[in-house]
Amino acid sequence: MSAPHHPDPDYSERGIMFWLPPHGVGNGIDAQAWAEIADLTAEELDQVFAALADAGIAGYAATVHGRPDRYRLWVDSLRYLHAEDVLMTVLRA
Repeated sequence: MSAPHHPDPDYSERGIMFWLPPHGVGNGIDAQAWAEIADLTAEELDQVFAALADAGIAGYAATVHGRPDRYRLWVDSLRYLHAEDVLMTVLRA
């Protein structure tokens, strides 16, 4: 069962950093709500960002606190299941 989606009417005033940690990077696609999906290495992240962008799914990553070699990935929460499929396809390759 999925949760209902209620768009945030004040999203444009708050922007992306309301949801996400500072000093991260995105794949150039925006979303109104974000969900954590995985912790990745820099090499994995580059491949996943490209695949997410190809699928039209927003992605954002920032370093994991205390682990500068790992990046936590967030994706558009409304496209989470598709992002999960993309992520698994890339990581299996």
